Amino acid sequence: MVIRLMLVEMEQAEHEGPTYNWQCVTDPFIEACDQLELGELLHDSSFGLFEAMSAIEMMDVKMDAGMMCNQIKREVRNLQQSVQAGTVKLNSLQHSELIGIMDASLACMVTWLEGHSLAQTVFTNLYFHDPSLIEDRCLKAFSICMLKIVDLIRDRINRAGVFEEEDFQPLTYGFKMGCEVTDLRAIGMMKEVEDDLNRNIRHIKGLMQGEAGDSEKESEYELCVAVCTRIKFYKLLLSVLIAFSKDKCEGVPQAQKLIGQVLELIKPMKTSVSLGIQPEEREVTKNDYPTIMGFEPLINQRLLPPTFPRYTVIHSRDSSLDYMETLLNRLEMTTAVLNANNIQEVYEVFKEFSKLSPCVLTRSILQLTFLPPSRRVFGKHTLTDFLKDSVRAFVMPPALAPKAPIYNNPEVKQYVDALMTRAVRPICTVLQITGHNRARQRDKWAHLLDEMASLQDEADKVDGYLHQVQMKTDPNRQYGSSFGTWVLYYTLQVMVNYTLSGFELELYAPYEYHYVYWYLYELLYSWLFSTIQRADSFVTDHEAYIDMVSSKGRGGKKNKKKRRSKGIQKEANICQAQQNMFGGYYKAVMGLQLANKLKHPNFEYDKEEVRYSHRFAPFACVSTPPMVPYSQFKEMTSLIRYSPMPTAADLFTTSCKFFHQAKTLYETIPSPSEEIQKVIRIAKTNFVMMKLLSGGHKQDSQVQAEFDFSLHRLFPIIKV
Repeated sequence: MVIRLMLVEMEQAEHEGPTYNWQCVTDPFIEACDQLELGELLHDSSFGLFEAMSAIEMMDVKMDAGMMCNQIKREVRNLQQSVQAGTVKLNSLQHSELIGIMDASLACMVTWLEGHSLAQTVFTNLYFHDPSLIEDRCLKAFSICMLKIVDLIRDRINRAGVFEEEDFQPLTYGFKMGCEVTDLRAIGMMKEVEDDLNRNIRHIKGLMQGEAGDSEKESEYELCVAVCTRIKFYKLLLSVLIAFSKDKCEGVPQAQKLIGQVLELIKPMKTSVSLGIQPEEREVTKNDYPTIMGFEPLINQRLLPPTFPRYTVIHSRDSSLDYMETLLNRLEMTTAVLNANNIQEVYEVFKEFSKLSPCVLTRSILQLTFLPPSRRVFGKHTLTDFLKDSVRAFVMPPALAPKAPIYNNPEVKQYVDALMTRAVRPICTVLQITGHNRARQRDKWAHLLDEMASLQDEADKVDGYLHQVQMKTDPNRQYGSSFGTWVLYYTLQVMVNYTLSGFELELYAPYEYHYVYWYLYELLYSWLFSTIQRADSFVTDHEAYIDMVSSKGRGGKKNKKKRRSKGIQKEANICQAQQNMFGGYYKAVMGLQLANKLKHPNFEYDKEEVRYSHRFAPFACVSTPPMVPYSQFKEMTSLIRYSPMPTAADLFTTSCKFFHQAKTLYETIPSPSEEIQKVIRIAKTNFVMMKLLSGGHKQDSQVQAEFDFSLHRLFPIIKV
């Protein structure tokens, strides 16, 4: 390869342009390379390993995405060129052509929502480049409506900020999004087209009654109904997105009603997909694929930055309708957050929704429903007030109880307000992390622990100050660590989520299970269960104290109201059940290791201590609960401590008891979800397996144990 250096001399001459003087640098370059030893590299401060790995060779067909257009034989035309060439129509489109264009556009939008660029998906539709040129009323209204839908989706996702590079690409590449037409006018245009189509449908239906058995009229009627259904679908979809974008969640009731109407249109759209025009049958290559009229896969290839070519596989029309049905159902689920009265209930909604691995749009709308851009909860309440209500519901501290003596103390109010203001960011981050995709959440949980540790320290200081104030007011009354307990609860939730995500992402090897299960059983869930119990006892004690104080002014009559939240009771039962599940797994793994039914590698270049420390390194910054070092873990789990030392059968028997206890606790939960029913089946299956193993089942077999996560991503079925 010949390497040339271009020297450009810009000379100011009246009639002369720049002068290019080329100088060949091949020989000097080769001579310079000869001075390097084998394996030696030349390193420049501005061009390191990162730049070298990220470098793109411009104009190379394998590395520069913009060169794809040079690899096909056909001409790539824009909208105007296609119209002149007669390959694209602007007027008098047939119903089958409209159906095909609408369905293909939906497939492109769904592909965009899955992380591909607008340039390679939605804007491969040439009609969207300039809807003002379109003469067909139906197609023009649809094109403007789709641009509005795309723009609203992009706005919602950008505002929520819970997407990663692989989730969503917000760049518009300079395309106009129908800004010259208002949302109301776009819906009006779709309504006018819908009315025209309905009149045409009634006219055709009248003719069909006079001419029974006319197959041509029946076909025309079927096509017209299919087009009308799609026009109504996109009109309602735009209305749903507009309703969700209203301030103070005022449009949510309307959105719920509209979602039901949109879902009713999915089924007739699925049955009429085949009525639309289909792509021509020709070879599908990596750079090109067959399309219908109005679509050009490579039209925007030059707009892409010089990056590695990314092949975009457009969804099929059937799968895109399935995707939209799921999306709409989950949009309806997001409205459940409006029933939440405090942060704890909001967190439960967010956590359960995140388990479904929803798309980026539904995750974003859920985040914005709870906390719109105005930064007021549901658009109405300030964050600090909402947090106070949450703390009040969780531990009922006297500092937040209007009837308590210290409530009106100005210094107490100042301390509590400062703590609540400080807690806004980390607690909101806990909720926001649940809105990210499941793969990204693990790193974010780890980083959040630093903030939670700082918040813990501040909460403990506030509790200490409030205890001093309480002792002055009522020396016989202990204040307790109310705020510290509340912060500890969310700290433990972060630690549990971080640890469990390792199972979901398949990060743990089977020979690591024993210390991961032990940490969950012995430390995290043990602390979490005791924290929930302590919070419940705080509520009972503080309410009794407040009632006692307030009753003194009413002649000594006491209000013997005792509060026991069903939600706290359910959460405590689930927490205890999960603790028993992980206890069962821990004992089972230890038994399998003793029975030589679990492979344990010979660490030649690694140590178990290194892996243990790496897995739980993020917990080092948290003071409560303290991280258990590896040496302490080995000491606490050593079987030599017991006399006599337990056998594999003994461990299997203990595991059996844990699984039975977990099953019993899960069965006490009223109206169990589908997930809980699955876990009950897993607990029963593992109970039977441990019972068999404790009785000597396959004792002499060399078959290794397997952990089957197919039924649940956290609780495997143990197979031997």
